[in-house]
Amino acid sequence: MAIAAQTGRTADPRKAVVINLGVNLVAPLALFYGLRAAGVDQWLALMLGGVPPTVHALHTAFARRRLDGLALFTLSILIGSVATSFVVGSPRFLLAKDGWMTAVAGAWILVTLRKTPFLQQFMQSLTSGEVRQRFTACWSDSPSYRHAMRVATAVWGVGLVLDAGIRVLLAYSLPVDQVPLVNTLQYIAVYTLLQIFTQRYLRSKSLRDKVLAESGQLMGGKR
Repeated sequence: MAIAAQTGRTADPRKAVVINLGVNLVAPLALFYGLRAAGVDQWLALMLGGVPPTVHALHTAFARRRLDGLALFTLSILIGSVATSFVVGSPRFLLAKDGWMTAVAGAWILVTLRKTPFLQQFMQSLTSGEVRQRFTACWSDSPSYRHAMRVATAVWGVGLVLDAGIRVLLAYSLPVDQVPLVNTLQYIAVYTLLQIFTQRYLRSKSLRDKVLAESGQLMGGKR
């Protein structure tokens, strides 16, 4: 979710996705297994592997000079869990943290259903000018569009909450050295499935046609 939350505020969304994948998935995995190969114990390797995402999140927050509710909540859980891990000293506790963070993201997505669903916010954040006006107008004027956006957003929220439960279970059942790799593969699988579902579902509801139709109305109104 961190990827999604930060993409819309970058000039090149694809570049933002690549950067976030590198920082949040590749770097921690490479650091952990590199440190383990060098003989570092599991707990310290996991702690150091969490440095890139934490530094990146703090840098992003300071660069924007503000923290939204989700970012603040996520950072507080991240810092709190790391602080607690110093007392507990358990590598499995650190691994389970990924599950709790995913649960927070899923719960926040579900909360957005009360007003403007996360998916609608995300679409608007990726666009500007006339294209953004189309999405805004469709949300305001089309009940079927609003329903489709709410359903797709709900699937994302429920999917991430279920994913979080599996992560916590795996953190306490698999060998510690296997969990980071399994977690990373699970991230890729879950996000790929959710993306495929979203694209096919929205295509089946002809939302692209609705947006294009709204574009025609906007152009007609300008005349």
